[in-house]
Amino acid sequence: MSKTIQHPKPNAHKDPRGWLIEAAAHEGFLLAGIGPADIEPVNRAGLVAFLDDAFEGDMGWLRDTAAKRQQPQAMWPDAKTAIVLGMNYGPDHDPMDNLAAKSAGNISVYARGRDYHDLVKGKLKQLAGQFAAQTGHAVKVFVDTAPLMEKPLAQTAGIGWQGKHTNLVSRKAGSWLFLGVILTDAILPYDAPETDRCGGCRQCLDICPTNAFPRLTGWMRGVVFPI
Repeated sequence: MSKTIQHPKPNAHKDPRGWLIEAAAHEGFLLAGIGPADIEPVNRAGLVAFLDDAFEGDMGWLRDTAAKRQQPQAMWPDAKTAIVLGMNYGPDHDPMDNLAAKSAGNISVYARGRDYHDLVKGKLKQLAGQFAAQTGHAVKVFVDTAPLMEKPLAQTAGIGWQGKHTNLVSRKAGSWLFLGVILTDAILPYDAPETDRCGGCRQCLDICPTNAFPRLTGWMRGVVFPI
């Protein structure tokens, strides 16, 4: 009678990439990548230009926290590496069909379920706790509410790029993604950064039912715009 061979599980200290892929999938994350805790100059310049043009509207917190958004180290000086996770929230049907029902309002897909801040943060804390226990390194978790530019970090970590609609686009998972970031003082092997693959495509702009993106092109694609 043959015996099933039990392969040892990846260890975060010895094989951080292998551990991340397995542990992230267990927590429900479809995407996971590792990159430097660094915001590139083009993104920092984009944020400055965004605020210079007063595009933040009544979202005053973007201006109030602009200095902290420039680099993760403004919030945590010891941050060396960003572990970026993506969770797909796409439904099991085409939500565009809802637009045909003119007599009813249409709620954005991301807002139809449980508050993603609570959902993603709980899972991030599980991952971060495991990583810290196995490596002895310090960690901090972030889900949208902190002044951290997650999308540039996600592109540097290789899980997607920022599209013309300002959201992250993944070749594997599209752009309906909740993002979470684990910052650590550990220096880990980085994944290859993703490149902008939009080219001349503008389907995400043309399909918008409210035409919300007529000016969000060029440098603004490097800005984390919370819509």
